[in-house]
Amino acid sequence: MIVKMLIEKFIVEKNDKPGNVNQLMDFALLCYLNNKLSIKQYHSLMRELMVRGGSKPEYFFEEVQTELIS
Repeated sequence: MIVKMLIEKFIVEKNDKPGNVNQLMDFALLCYLNNKLSIKQYHSLMRELMVRGGSKPEYFFEEVQTELIS
């Protein structure tokens, strides 16, 4: 699948145009998780979208401190 096809699929499913490349990256991930894209298609799309300026979000993990129950 090429980016143009992903954009067309986005428009059909969301009834709106994608606002930016990151929105397409999120949509590609959703399609992959719903088995609408193969892993090969997903990786190819992600590479192309990153070349076009997309970026994956930075995740922040909070340290969980465990407390002893007395």
